Amino acid sequence: MGYHSDMARDFAKHIKALGFRVYLAKDGAGEWGCITDDTGARVLSFSCNDGGSLSGNYGPPSRESGTGWRMDQHPGDLRTVEDVRRALYSMPPAFCGKGWKALTTAEQYLATYSPSSRFVELQDA
Repeated sequence: MGYHSDMARDFAKHIKALGFRVYLAKDGAGEWGCITDDTGARVLSFSCNDGGSLSGNYGPPSRESGTGWRMDQHPGDLRTVEDVRRALYSMPPAFCGKGWKALTTAEQYLATYSPSSRFVELQDA
């Protein structure tokens, strides 16, 4: 397994140990995934490529706003339950415009992206 896959797996295990649900992509060597909590009301996507990134997600897709925003934080910044919860429940910044209507739920995110990423929920921490 490559560097990024190990990094993504270690990050996912850390987040799972904090009590969150974590999904890793089977395609793309598992370098990305998403996080949600028991409610599934929100989803935070992450990538361990190029230093890592976190993104908030909303919809429906629009020309003005796209489907989400890249956060200033990185996966390594999520050390505590509070860190994860704060990122998971952050609101889109003003630069996202007004094209979005609702924040994406875990169910919506997985239905949209699982066909291409083939997400698998991490079962062990």
